[in-house]
Amino acid sequence: MLNHFAANCSFSFSNLMMQSPLRYTMMERRFLYKLSEEIKRRYTKMGLAVKDNWDNLVFHMTDEDIACVGGKKNWKRTYHVVRQLADRTVIQYTRNEKGELILGYFHWIDSFNWNTSTNNYTVRVSPELYSYVINLTKEFTILDLHTAIRLESKYSQKFYEFCCQYSGNFRYSDPENLNTHFKQRVVKINITVFRFMFGLSELHDPKSGEVIAKAKYQRFQQIINKVIVPAQQELYELYKNGLCSVWFDYYATDCLNSKSAPTTLYFFIYSKKYPKSKEVALDRPWKEGDEPLIPFEDRKPKTKKTRLSITDWKKMPADSQRDYILRYIKSYLKPEEVGYYIRKIDEAQSKCKDSYAQVIQVLYEKQQQEKYIRGTLAYKHKSLIDFVFNENLKEFGWNIPPMKKEQYKEPLLFSTN
Repeated sequence: MLNHFAANCSFSFSNLMMQSPLRYTMMERRFLYKLSEEIKRRYTKMGLAVKDNWDNLVFHMTDEDIACVGGKKNWKRTYHVVRQLADRTVIQYTRNEKGELILGYFHWIDSFNWNTSTNNYTVRVSPELYSYVINLTKEFTILDLHTAIRLESKYSQKFYEFCCQYSGNFRYSDPENLNTHFKQRVVKINITVFRFMFGLSELHDPKSGEVIAKAKYQRFQQIINKVIVPAQQELYELYKNGLCSVWFDYYATDCLNSKSAPTTLYFFIYSKKYPKSKEVALDRPWKEGDEPLIPFEDRKPKTKKTRLSITDWKKMPADSQRDYILRYIKSYLKPEEVGYYIRKIDEAQSKCKDSYAQVIQVLYEKQQQEKYIRGTLAYKHKSLIDFVFNENLKEFGWNIPPMKKEQYKEPLLFSTN
């Protein structure tokens, strides 16, 4: 008998299997986690390093063993899962030594029997899994079984495997641009590859052209709402409560500051060993308006920048100074905010003729910051209100506090044209 699957231990899972398209339900994957852990436990005792010994890899199970996957009251659900896995085909795309594409079809479970007399089950693992499921001498990832079993969706399970795989000293190297240096634990994935990995793309048999699996969530926002965000939230909540060691942030290119469809996803992997930030306020999933997530390292030698001073802006006519400020803040602030800030700036200028130049100075210095350059519109909006006007102007002895809610209702009694 299995004597119950171990409830809190680590097990190895093939990276090749994790990168294969996701075609299992949450319950099916839970059972496969348990099965992989049991295979590991028997690896040495049964000599599973020798492929021929996999022919005898048989597990004897009871209803109690079955129930430990889906719960004692849901043994029937787990029973159906094991029965389905006997029919479920594993699709594996590999390449041989010549680089030729090899498409493989096989099963996790070679046979599944129920003894009507003893009410026990016999599960025989397919020998074809020898090269894929567990190989302690090649590429594999250590997962925590207790965490893996706890996850409540197949996408959270897939992301957990993904985060564990890249949570160490991994550093992405971009074959398209070798001069770009990524930070550690940042993973760049083309949206087409992501869809394939997570079982969202339509799969065809390359030989017959037959549709193996239909496409899911064809619009990008559906992928965000149905796949990425729920998995991120589940992993983060478990991480925050000490029940998971990894979680992630993400952003997509071509969708932060434009309306074009995203082409690339960047994932930032965090762990107990390599947390996101020491600042509690930022130790949460990234959201619109936060400092931008920057995946790259700046390895360029630091050179001393020539700092333009306020005297450079003072050479401009006052009308031109005001026009520059107005045009710039119109790009990021709401109309009522534009009216509020230009009025405050005009008031300051009437008291000190250098005020326009001072505003241009702090705007210019903010525009030189990489985080501001890469920031979203919401981040730039927040930066102007909270920092440029409220904090940075204090360098010149004055500032403009954020606009109060009741001031949004005030009519504009002057022109901002």
